[in-house]
Amino acid sequence: MEVIPNVLVTGLILLVIALAVFEAAAFWALLSGAFELRRNLRAASHDLSSLLLKSPIVPGVSVVFAAPDASPESRSVVRRLLDLHFGRHELVLVLDGPPDAELELWIEEFHLFRQERTVPQDLPAGAVQGYYLSRDPVRLLVVVKRGGGAADAMNAGVNAAQYPVIGLVDREADFIPELLLRLIRPMLADSGRVVAVCGVVPPPPAPGLAGRIGAIEASRVWLARCAAFSRWNRLLPVPGSCLLVKRDAICSVKGFRAGLVELMVDLHTASRAKALGSRVAFLAAPVSFRPAAGTWGDLRRQVRLDQGQLAAALGRSGAGGGSLFLGLFCLRALRPLVETAAYFLAGAGWLAGLVSPALAALVLVIGSGGGMIHSMAAVVVRELAAPGGLSPGGSSPALLAAIFFSAILENLGYRQIRNVRMIAGFFGAAGPKKQNRGHAVQDCAPAMETPKNF
Repeated sequence: MEVIPNVLVTGLILLVIALAVFEAAAFWALLSGAFELRRNLRAASHDLSSLLLKSPIVPGVSVVFAAPDASPESRSVVRRLLDLHFGRHELVLVLDGPPDAELELWIEEFHLFRQERTVPQDLPAGAVQGYYLSRDPVRLLVVVKRGGGAADAMNAGVNAAQYPVIGLVDREADFIPELLLRLIRPMLADSGRVVAVCGVVPPPPAPGLAGRIGAIEASRVWLARCAAFSRWNRLLPVPGSCLLVKRDAICSVKGFRAGLVELMVDLHTASRAKALGSRVAFLAAPVSFRPAAGTWGDLRRQVRLDQGQLAAALGRSGAGGGSLFLGLFCLRALRPLVETAAYFLAGAGWLAGLVSPALAALVLVIGSGGGMIHSMAAVVVRELAAPGGLSPGGSSPALLAAIFFSAILENLGYRQIRNVRMIAGFFGAAGPKKQNRGHAVQDCAPAMETPKNF
């Protein structure tokens, strides 16, 4: 009869050790991200002079956007993308199997006319039914193709692109008109090695407790998932990112298999396998952000979406990609699983009298206490690395204090619920899911709001 308590205590001790290791690794990623962020911001230039626009060394950019429908929101997004500032650029709009009525709306909205042209088929894509240009003075190419899904639509857009750099916008992103001007700089500074550039910053926090907790989560993601993984050359786009990717690099991995995260996984894996020495640069500049979570529903949706994207990308990446991003898998998938299991065993064992109160309390200290330290450190380190959070108005001391102390409430209830959602979001999203045409571009469509904080 003593075997069961001994096995339970031993298992719980192993879980506590694993949880402590995960917490230490997450804290190390936070500090590494802070050092990389300071280096990144020191090296960044915000000069948007006309010399850059006119220089012949600047490559042209083709922004590829696959529209889900012809709704007013989708047409508004296209208008915003047409307003981007750059010297040589175009917007390649892909319509994936549109009904005749929707195609007529696009033709009427942008005064389109059909043009016969020959397009190289560098990437696998469905049959194209026609190419259209606008009679208006805008750089717009419309590709109308048979329905084939998100990856197929993006591949068709890359095939039709005339410039050597492809611009991509995450579905959660809100961006500024100078987006391309800012993103192109790291690619020009190290054109031989940089195959892609990813830019994103955390949004200003929304009011309320949910908004402050959302700000803490955004800080952790920015410091660890963005800055630290950029330092280790394992950067993957997070929700709200905008990217520039060399067209040749996309073709070298045979194009899109799914969304933006999968594309970056393929680029990293190919670079390591072929010893190319290429890298994905990170731009910590206010070019793009994910709208702030202002409600508990927003937080829940963002966690499930982010976990689902990571699960799908790492699940499709094979052994090479899986080993390359083992650390990310441990922090985003194993860590919440280990912590939840430790809480369950400690609580059940203590109630049954099989686990001492001291060991049960140790689980709470390592889990919730370590989480408080991690969250508070994220607030402080972000402010030290980027004073004001790159917001023009800066951050008031009262707001910073409110966010700092919200870490206590975050880890006394919300953290445990979030762990369960992270487990469900990651392991419940394994394997590709079939998408209908209405959701075909959810990895590439920007949000509707105009950024007011830049």
